[in-house]
Amino acid sequence: MNRAFSLYALLPILFLIFQHVQSANNIVHDTCKKLKAGDTDLNFDYCVKSLLSNPESHKADLKGLGLIGLELLQGNLTSIVEYIEELLKQKWEPRLRDALSLCLDVYSTNEGEDQIPAYKAKLYADVGSWASSVMTDEDTCDTQESQNKGMVPPLTKRNNEIVQLSTIVLGVLAILQGE
Repeated sequence: MNRAFSLYALLPILFLIFQHVQSANNIVHDTCKKLKAGDTDLNFDYCVKSLLSNPESHKADLKGLGLIGLELLQGNLTSIVEYIEELLKQKWEPRLRDALSLCLDVYSTNEGEDQIPAYKAKLYADVGSWASSVMTDEDTCDTQESQNKGMVPPLTKRNNEIVQLSTIVLGVLAILQGE
């Protein structure tokens, strides 16, 4: 009898936890749906997976999701710069080495620029300019890589992640600026 009572006592708590998690998933899904509607190149599943990868997303509002997206973008930018530096230590065909060097140059211009304080200060235009610049860097890098016909570009997946995260950040900023 005591055990049955304990289980019944836990049901409302479990229900509330489920509702809280469901609510967090809803804001992430709703946000990604809005972002996808504004930019058809955004991968909805990537958006959801990325934002939900941060445990803070479960209690975040739109501003919080924008911050999570920005943190992910900055982290990926640092990661891609470090990855290119490692790639350049290997032996490559000269054209691909030149393309990788250019990618390192363009990505390095924005890497290390912490945009979190500007975001928290609601300097959304400044953060948006930075995110747009990162997207331009990706386009420059991707164009260089794709011009090396017959070679597999080593940054394709990482470049795509930069584009997706930039799109998330820019989309959230657009919504926040419209509020």
